[in-house]
Amino acid sequence: MRIVVIDHIYLENAHIQQLRAIGETQIFPEPPKSDKEIEQRIQGAEIVVTGWSHFTKAVIDSSPILKMISIWATTCHYVDLEAARQRGITVTHVPAYSTEAVAEHTFALLLASVRKLLQADKHVREGSFDWRPFVSMELAGKTLGLVGTGAIGFRVGEMGKAFKMRILGFDKIHNTQRAQEIGLEYVDLQTLLRESDIVSLHLTLTPTTEGIIGQKEIAQMKEGTVLVNTSQGKIIDENALINALKSRKLAYAGLDVFAEEPPDRHNPLMELDNTVLSPHVGFTTLEAVKRCTDICIDNVKHFVEGRPQNFC
Repeated sequence: MRIVVIDHIYLENAHIQQLRAIGETQIFPEPPKSDKEIEQRIQGAEIVVTGWSHFTKAVIDSSPILKMISIWATTCHYVDLEAARQRGITVTHVPAYSTEAVAEHTFALLLASVRKLLQADKHVREGSFDWRPFVSMELAGKTLGLVGTGAIGFRVGEMGKAFKMRILGFDKIHNTQRAQEIGLEYVDLQTLLRESDIVSLHLTLTPTTEGIIGQKEIAQMKEGTVLVNTSQGKIIDENALINALKSRKLAYAGLDVFAEEPPDRHNPLMELDNTVLSPHVGFTTLEAVKRCTDICIDNVKHFVEGRPQNFC
């Protein structure tokens, strides 16, 4: 088997040795700059490991001997799954490796937003020391609305409970037992948006969820709501978000993900003073990225042994 790692995933020497024990391995430390470069890198490869690159139908069809794509991520939207199925290519992912990391980052963005930490830091560094511009709100007693109640959503809900918050949840699938354990109340999306002080997004990107938070949904939120997104950028209509932040309909947005990544340097989100932005790093604790690589390589091993797992 010839294996190609086509972009910048976390690899320790032990991981590299594991891959080389499976087959001839080529590793590209930097991401490809175009689909054409992806096609060039995967020529002659039977197994591809990818963390960020998009495998369109054209990319997939350019490699006649490709048998497996092992995604170094939980989400599967990097690959045209229908095109892969038509070719009989196995596509795997890494579920639930970053629950703690993303949940903790969600609260990092939330706390930085409600306590105005970026402005406070800048204020002190500029030689000022006045408390009055930084009057904020306590989380205790506020309502946290979770749009998506998978493993990460529930973990954020647990953290919210520790802050003495009321927890609402919206999802097409209700985990009633887990909800009872942490005191989460399932409601419809409109109720969640109307009653929440903080809305936190934890959805997988699908045709159904793309743009699920748009102008109409933001209009249903309270004046001064804080919105946090550590899931996928295209869950939100970014233009509607920008307008709501400019008008202060939304008090703050904590964003780890964007509609286009990396975002354009002239994206209006960069200029607003009521945003906290990070470069899709919610998953990047040492523990999480190592766990992700362990499972990603394990997916390759199982495929080669004829026991594939963690299908997309």
